[in-house]
Amino acid sequence: MKRWLFIGVGLLISAMYTTYFYVVGKDFSKGDLGPLGDFIGGNINPLLTFISVVLLIDTVVIQRIATEDAKASEVEARKTIKQQSDLAAKQSFESSLFNLISLSLNESKNASITLKSGRYTGSQAFGKYIEVFESLMVSQDKTTLLSKLEELSSDALFDNLKNFSIAFKFINDYASSADKENYISITLTMMPTSLMQLLCIAYNHSKWPILLNFEKAGIFDRDSLKLYINHFL
Repeated sequence: MKRWLFIGVGLLISAMYTTYFYVVGKDFSKGDLGPLGDFIGGNINPLLTFISVVLLIDTVVIQRIATEDAKASEVEARKTIKQQSDLAAKQSFESSLFNLISLSLNESKNASITLKSGRYTGSQAFGKYIEVFESLMVSQDKTTLLSKLEELSSDALFDNLKNFSIAFKFINDYASSADKENYISITLTMMPTSLMQLLCIAYNHSKWPILLNFEKAGIFDRDSLKLYINHFL
């Protein structure tokens, strides 16, 4: 566009010279230089003013486009930084959560319960606990039975519930609302079945403060645990 503008101006100036020398002033003399200057200045100045205005408008448009591009780039950069920050935070959260779950699962190996039939450790301890509770729950007060079995078992048996309680508290406090349900499901899936049964027994017949973290996560509202809750009533 600029090139054609300058070409047009050049052609116009050439036309003015041609008109003045060959049409208007064939008998040109030094005295005609003044009128010639007035003629050229009177015609060139408006043209130069017009060109200046066009170039100024063009500069303003270019600056506006550059400013809009810079703003768009800044918005995109901020969006990218936020995405990277969110991803890093999510990865950090997941790493911490799975460390808590691994700790809970490793602690289950230290669980033990001593009965007349012998001493049981690890997953057998949880299984025996549930087995004894089921066999005596009909004939004995369940709250009293829970206390007796707690005395027979090591602290590690119930520390597993505490560890998983911490994991669910971590999810409740720090997981994003969009991902919270997914993390709760994963953590619950990784809990041993016997530990979930023990959790339901504690929910029915104890007032342990750690149960609040499970309740806040909606654990006891799930159909899979409602079966255990109803069974150990």
